[in-house]
Amino acid sequence: MIDQEEQKHQAAEHSQVATLLLETDMDCYLTIDGEDQGKLERDYPRSFLLPLGYPLIHAATQDGLMGKEWVQPLYRQEEVVHFIHLADEHTQARTKLEEEMREPLGIECLSVEQIQQEQLEAAKKAGLARVFRDGPDNPEMVVIPAGSYRMGEVTDKHKVTITRSFAVGKYPVTVDEWRRYVEAKSVVAKEPMSVYFGAAGDGSEVKPYVEPEDPPHRPSDNGWIGTTLPVTNVSWFDAQDYVRWLTAQTGQTYRLLTEAEWEYVCRAGSVTEYYWGDEIGDNNCNCQDSGSKWSCKRASSVGNFAPNVFGVHDMLGNIWEWVEDHWHNNYEGAPPDETAWTYGGNQQGRVVRGGSWDCSPKLSRCASRARAVTSSRYDDFGFRVASTLDEPTV
Repeated sequence: MIDQEEQKHQAAEHSQVATLLLETDMDCYLTIDGEDQGKLERDYPRSFLLPLGYPLIHAATQDGLMGKEWVQPLYRQEEVVHFIHLADEHTQARTKLEEEMREPLGIECLSVEQIQQEQLEAAKKAGLARVFRDGPDNPEMVVIPAGSYRMGEVTDKHKVTITRSFAVGKYPVTVDEWRRYVEAKSVVAKEPMSVYFGAAGDGSEVKPYVEPEDPPHRPSDNGWIGTTLPVTNVSWFDAQDYVRWLTAQTGQTYRLLTEAEWEYVCRAGSVTEYYWGDEIGDNNCNCQDSGSKWSCKRASSVGNFAPNVFGVHDMLGNIWEWVEDHWHNNYEGAPPDETAWTYGGNQQGRVVRGGSWDCSPKLSRCASRARAVTSSRYDDFGFRVASTLDEPTV
């Protein structure tokens, strides 16, 4: 039992607090000594009861463009008022960023030869060929170098830095690759029953099929014929099951692309609406009005169209591709690197990219994005795999 003197001492310690009143000229997010304090709105001050000392306070604008961090001295048991000035500096930073975003950045400044040389160097560092497989029956992978680029629509771009090289599927996952996954996951132990219909050991034992604990999804083939078609009618959850299985099979970490990685791979240094130019053109991909013999009819086998500069095929048209990120209506507050944006936004929806065989050219551009419920299985939904190769270099 704590004596009265100890109780008085603890009460005195708890009473050594000050009130910190924070105001701002621009909406921002706060952390105090590393703890998230949520949003501080302009014209709506907030009070915080803090122990005496030197708390570390960080305020960041909602778009993540700038922030301020300081140590706030709290000497006495009193109210301390601090006004956070962000608006003017944010305006200047936004203006500077918009000017920067008008000019090519990072990989966008490189020639085709330079980009491909970057690929070779990244592959050499990882001890791989530029194009490789982790086993003869697994997806063919292409090494993608680290770099910076401008992500988003022409009128609303933001800088993204890919800090590490990675590998991406040369094609979307195919029907045949999915079939191998289903067959491998469907193998189960078949123990003989204890009841025989003949003499023991004469081959008449009944060995019933045992349903796997986690049976793999067997998607519809839509009536299409071809093992090199991209697998379709797979949900985001199905795609996650596949990459987990592939990871277990190969010992390498496979995953989906993040949205920032997807657009980086798709553009391959280009700054145009499509990675081949600003117009849909003729027979560059499989979507509406593309001149493809499959347009608005069905998906096409992978590799029927010219690859981009990285040597990756079918990034636009043919099928929508699942990526890792939650859906957000815009890029405000998006990570500045290749990190998957899996906080905030619509957690029931994920991003799909690239358009498909029955989509308009507008939806089949490098910057186009759409939202889909994670459990959706449609005849124009598929995915491609990715894997990380090395540690951050910048």
